[in-house]
Amino acid sequence: MPVLTNYWFQDTDFRGNTQFLNIGHPAGGWAFINWGNIGSTHSTLVWEREDREFVVDLLPILNASDVLAGVDRIFGGGEAHRTSGIKAGWIPWRYVPYHSKDPGRHADMDLLVRIFFNFHVSTPWYCSDADGDIDYYVVLFLDGAGHLHAHVDGWSYHYNGGGPFCTGAINDRLNGGVPGGVATLQAMLDSRLALFADRRFDMIYLLPGDGTRSGGGAVNVNEHVSLALLPR
Repeated sequence: MPVLTNYWFQDTDFRGNTQFLNIGHPAGGWAFINWGNIGSTHSTLVWEREDREFVVDLLPILNASDVLAGVDRIFGGGEAHRTSGIKAGWIPWRYVPYHSKDPGRHADMDLLVRIFFNFHVSTPWYCSDADGDIDYYVVLFLDGAGHLHAHVDGWSYHYNGGGPFCTGAINDRLNGGVPGGVATLQAMLDSRLALFADRRFDMIYLLPGDGTRSGGGAVNVNEHVSLALLPR
């Protein structure tokens, strides 16, 4: 059964906490959504979702044990370690931290998948510990034959702490380890996408949360999205 889904986003440009409501309807029929209790929202999206839609929740895939082990190798042991599971939200290109280095690489509102996790760095007694996040930005796309691909577009990190004397050492460690994670993540994505190697698709898009097709609810789209595909 086709589904009409309405998403209301707390922030502009389809970002932040998101409320949603799904209304199923017969093929060739119609549906409408009239929901006044949407709080303070600054952008909205309505999507007519076909019956053939195939949805893949990204969080369970990215939090598989082999993926987590590969991510943990980015730190190489020592004083730094991951402190959260892996999250996957969407982010418009214009908000990606390295956008200004090559703004024309994508359209401003193209949605990339931000794959990220939190980390902690223990420091000597004369510095404060540091806490932050490491982020990788992924483009999902179909080639001309309809095959699914993923490309790790870039990386960033952000943290607080490390003062007054240890930020340089922390930056050196992150600058040495985080870029190397691009190849690790790319290999993991290629391995997972090999499961779809013999399938072709007409369309690819992202959906907030786990992409449920029934009921309503709320999700932070910055932290949780799903991949949706329309098979040929």
